[in-house]
Amino acid sequence: MKCHYGDRIAYHRCARTGEYVCMEHARLDIVSVATRAVQSPLHVRHARSADYDQIREMALVYWGETDVDCFGRTYDVLRAPALVVECDEELAGVLSYWVEEEDDRLNVVMLNVHSQFQGRRAARSLLERPEQEARALSLSRLVVATSNDDLPALYVYQRCGFHITGTVPGAVLAHHGCEEVGFACIPVRHEIRLAKCLSV
Repeated sequence: MKCHYGDRIAYHRCARTGEYVCMEHARLDIVSVATRAVQSPLHVRHARSADYDQIREMALVYWGETDVDCFGRTYDVLRAPALVVECDEELAGVLSYWVEEEDDRLNVVMLNVHSQFQGRRAARSLLERPEQEARALSLSRLVVATSNDDLPALYVYQRCGFHITGTVPGAVLAHHGCEEVGFACIPVRHEIRLAKCLSV
């Protein structure tokens, strides 16, 4: 999907106008939850082998690669277990994860929701499943990392009970080799780490 204001990829959808916007044109806004329209239900399930072509496409669109660097490791989302969320049989989002039993945690490696499905609890729905799996495995926490510019992700994770546990200055900058423009033109530089402690 293209940005309303140009040819760049639209990563976000405006809650008021419905326009799709790229990172440069995205801004935070205060919007009442009462303005949300009733929409088709979402369904979360484990990814099947047939889903991995779409997971690959999402990783390339949103990340530019299928390898995700976080917590000092590299994860290939095409080899990681994944969950998908569907709406009317259309793939709306994906969450890739990795169980790190030696570190007593489940690592959310990648979470993406297509812009036309944002604001509908898709990300929250996806985050509930790995939490259930982590509890079933008696793991003590869920962890996730994002970049310093990704204010929507920081909002979602904190609303879902995650707490910021640390920052790795310059990690994203070093990975990409140059400074990139992120959400609302914030320079992308640092890895922000978050965790959700689970009572087992």
